Amino acid sequence: MEWITKGKGKIVYGGSTYASELQKMNTRRNFLRAFERAGKVVSIDDAAVDGKEKTYKAHVNNDFDDPHLVAIIAVSGVKLLCTKDKRAIPFLKNRQFYQKGKSPKIYTSKKNANLLCDDNIAECCKPAYRPNKATWELFT
Repeated sequence: MEWITKGKGKIVYGGSTYASELQKMNTRRNFLRAFERAGKVVSIDDAAVDGKEKTYKAHVNNDFDDPHLVAIIAVSGVKLLCTKDKRAIPFLKNRQFYQKGKSPKIYTSKKNANLLCDDNIAECCKPAYRPNKATWELFT
């Protein structure tokens, strides 16, 4: 979280499924709005994400209930994903879902701090910057 609030990281989202999930969770929706005001959110084309999600749903194991996440990654070109969902990781790392077979790196805890670097900032998240004090205050 600090990579986003104090560093160069951003939140990437898109698609109808993600929007629907946000509607159900007021806290997360308000959280996302604060990050949007700070310029730390990238919205990806909903139709493109929905199209990929539909394709993935048809070809994915029923144990994976988050094909919209794979679709967001595939459409956006995100290089780094933060998750604690161990069950989802094998699906998120499946190279068949991604252009050029390049799956994202997965940040699961502080032991992966080395992944929080400029090399893992996707093109859709550039320019990437550290927030100034005024921006930082939006999060506190």
